[in-house]
Amino acid sequence: MKAFAKLIEYLDTTTKTKDKVEALAQYFIHSEDKDKLWTIALFSHRRPKRPINTKVLRMWAAESANIPLWLFEESYHVVGDLAETIAHLIPQTQSQPTKSLSFYLEEIIQLKGKEEEEIKEVITTHWSYLTFYERFVYNKLLTGGFRIGVSQKLMSKALAKAENIEENRIAHRLMGNWTPSTTTMDKLLREEDPEDALSRPYPFYLAYALE
Repeated sequence: MKAFAKLIEYLDTTTKTKDKVEALAQYFIHSEDKDKLWTIALFSHRRPKRPINTKVLRMWAAESANIPLWLFEESYHVVGDLAETIAHLIPQTQSQPTKSLSFYLEEIIQLKGKEEEEIKEVITTHWSYLTFYERFVYNKLLTGGFRIGVSQKLMSKALAKAENIEENRIAHRLMGNWTPSTTTMDKLLREEDPEDALSRPYPFYLAYALE
């Protein structure tokens, strides 16, 4: 999570496409495969469903910050972003090693359908030891409101650079109905698949007159 939070912070503060591609490429080079896969999924709009609604999250956040709910709501109104409001208001009260991005996302999936008190215990514990930007990113994962300026093309460029694979092949592989639960980095990008050619679209050409 620490490396992913740093990546998001950097992507959120730069407007240069070249710098974004380089930052993404370096992240993909140095991260574990499971974290890479989840990062690709997040940027491809394949996010896990919310384990709890935002109204309950606001109540838990006010309680964790030891402030009345009306003050939290006023702060939320000023900030305009729930994940950022929670990150600002809840102090870091513990010191624990941050776990991997894939750990938090897989845990969010497992929280779906559990008792509310159990979900509260897990989420508020994470809030207590994550740093400000890690807490902000974690909240974005919880709420499903994860929007950052990374297009599919930009991500394909970064992956091509990191994995030394042709960009068009990566763009084609990322299409389709896959999730981090149903594939691996090897299957998604690295392994040869003879069926790729069957579904690869033909490039567009300008029309020309027949003789």
